[in-house]
Amino acid sequence: MMELFRVVRITGVVVLSLFMLVQIGCSSIGGSKDEVPITTKSDEARKIFMEGRQMFENIRWDEARELFSRAIENDPDFAMAHLYRGFTYIGSSAMDLQNNLQHAVDLAPKVSEGERLMIEAENAFFIENNPVKGIELFEQLVQKFPKDKRAHDDLGTVYYFRDEDDKAIAELEKAIEIDSRFAPPYNMLGYAYREKGDYDKAEEAFKNYVGLIPDEANPHDSMADLYTKMGRHEDAIKHYEKAVELNPKFAVSQRKIGTNLMFMGRYDEAREAFRKAMEMEVTPAGRITSKGMFGFSYLYEGKHQKALANADEAIKMATEANLPERAAQIHSGKCRVYIEMGDLDAAEQSIAECKKVVQGSELRESVKENFAKQALYDEAIIAAKRKDFKTAMAKADKHKAKIEAGKDPKEMENHHALLGHINYIKGDYAKAIDYLKQANQENPYAVYHLALAESKAGDQAKAAKLLEKVANWNQNSLNYALVRSKAMTEVKQIAGKD
Repeated sequence: MMELFRVVRITGVVVLSLFMLVQIGCSSIGGSKDEVPITTKSDEARKIFMEGRQMFENIRWDEARELFSRAIENDPDFAMAHLYRGFTYIGSSAMDLQNNLQHAVDLAPKVSEGERLMIEAENAFFIENNPVKGIELFEQLVQKFPKDKRAHDDLGTVYYFRDEDDKAIAELEKAIEIDSRFAPPYNMLGYAYREKGDYDKAEEAFKNYVGLIPDEANPHDSMADLYTKMGRHEDAIKHYEKAVELNPKFAVSQRKIGTNLMFMGRYDEAREAFRKAMEMEVTPAGRITSKGMFGFSYLYEGKHQKALANADEAIKMATEANLPERAAQIHSGKCRVYIEMGDLDAAEQSIAECKKVVQGSELRESVKENFAKQALYDEAIIAAKRKDFKTAMAKADKHKAKIEAGKDPKEMENHHALLGHINYIKGDYAKAIDYLKQANQENPYAVYHLALAESKAGDQAKAAKLLEKVANWNQNSLNYALVRSKAMTEVKQIAGKD
């Protein structure tokens, strides 16, 4: 399962598979020197934590959360239990992650060096909004514990989410070399190979993952994600159905049944699948996610007004559940839809609503800052659409300044996408191509506009190849929902001319 790991690119929240090897001693460091030791004063807390970790590794987060909470009841100073409980926040508010991480940070001076490095790394990612520092700390962890399979799995996961797939593969294979029966790295390895387009190796990794824990839902969900990407939608649905059969609470797979039906053009059936997913969900956040999929189905179908109406219903759900980050995300998404529709006044209103929610919340500053960057991006595009290129570039400069202040060079890909889009609107296709080639090539929206720029510049062969790639992207996202039908139409038009 990767869907939940990618839901909130805008806020910078990425839930990592932090599966550290745990050996717990009594109030001190314990276990082998090859492993990351963890500190607790309670044998009972240790036992419960280990059960929770197993659930966590198998993507049974609700059950894991309950066990981590029980471990904390037995030992309120159990730093790693607080940290892990924070990582199960998906079904609740992002404030839950923030509060649990702060407990772990406060307890860090009392724990082992390995624990401290891990806590500091997570603090760098989630509180300081400094992923470069976070990666450096994970690298230090691996250097100090080179035989810890989970340390390598963690670092490989971090590299994967930074789109450094070759580095991710190297670390994940090290974890497997240490323990070939350890299931989690096979999961991430499959996704890393999928991103590289090596579907044979991805399928092999997922088959190993299924073979190690065949009675768990997530391996089947992961295999199905690969088949979805390959366009093998019927095969994907079979594996998603198997995941739901194994774990009737695994609503994420039920949602993805709907996603594949959407990609097959069976929109009414897709919405029925999403309705079932909503019934399966056990948390407000989960129900909001499934509700949002109705809106996606309307976008893919080209029914933008229905998508916007669904978004308003989802915002109401998020507000009533006291989930401001979710409400803000949906307002931001509405802005993108309005821009595509050409209703720039409504797009500006959505930005204003998003800002209002964020500013009135207790979200951590890193999250607020990322929403601010997205707002500048959208405001720049709106200005460019109005042919006010002076304002557009002024907004773009502020966007760049915020990225530079964050000291994360990876974020410059987003800025390049912005400049590419502005120059495309301006009609400077050579500059648009130059910038869009520097954007994230895993973003179908950027690739689609690169195709348009290549077409306008006269290279129809490059444009056709890029449009074909977008049409067959088969990874659900707002970016994809906004351009899929356009890309498919243009591919058909090109084919008709040949």
